[in-house]
Amino acid sequence: MVTATQLSSYMYCPRKLFISHVLLVEEAPKIELVKGKIWHETHELMNKSEEGIVSGIKTGDYQDLFDIYRKNYSRFLRNAILRNKSGLKKFNAKMLDIFTDYWPSFEEEAKERALNLSKFIAKHKVYGAELWKRLTPKLLSEQYFRSERLNLSGVIDVIEIHDNTVYVPVELKTGKVPDRGMWDGHRIQLAAYMLLLEDAGKDVKEAILKYRGAEGRVLPLNTFLKDEVMDLIKKTARIISGFDPPKHVDNKNKCKSCQFKEVCYDAEKFRVLVSEAKTRSKAPS
Repeated sequence: MVTATQLSSYMYCPRKLFISHVLLVEEAPKIELVKGKIWHETHELMNKSEEGIVSGIKTGDYQDLFDIYRKNYSRFLRNAILRNKSGLKKFNAKMLDIFTDYWPSFEEEAKERALNLSKFIAKHKVYGAELWKRLTPKLLSEQYFRSERLNLSGVIDVIEIHDNTVYVPVELKTGKVPDRGMWDGHRIQLAAYMLLLEDAGKDVKEAILKYRGAEGRVLPLNTFLKDEVMDLIKKTARIISGFDPPKHVDNKNKCKSCQFKEVCYDAEKFRVLVSEAKTRSKAPS
């Protein structure tokens, strides 16, 4: 079965996808992966704790609500950093530097949540369990979906549920931000999540890409996007289930920083790895 992240990898470089998923060549650990994990874990901790936070609120004052969210975001960010302390240590990264780098974004999110909650309370005059029950949108983290019909699966970073009916998948990214729109691989990954939600019977019309430090970028779902994803699923499935390596990409700038470039351009080493992959496929499970 194809995953949404594999579709994104295919869009970037089919040959790199082949090397990692068929030849099983592993990339060396990178500090970006550790930092990305901290980013995602902080969001997950907040989203999973929000019911308890909201249910205990007894004020509609924006500043009070902002202080509540701010304190919790600070606590969850510190916890996520501590969880990944050993990973940061491998790259000589200081925990305080990570906190300082990430905090402005999380503080901004605290403001947004506090403002939404303040307006909701002012309009509906509810608190406690009733406030949480009626509050919209609600956020779910790390939700796994799988579709045999689509031959597709994926873990969605965040799902916004509006009025308990409309589902909006949200992808969180910490890397380089494009000047406008979103990178093609991220666009397809988001589209794949929308198809998975739709296949699960959810009402979904758009998705959001949140690059760190930038406003959310919206991707509407349409017939052309659906067709593009379905075509890419077939192409990706052929690559990860076979032994015919794709050609090198035309954009050689992608090769400069790729950890697989030595394997990729060494014909003899590449031939040996393909032979080993074929042997593995024939071994009894």
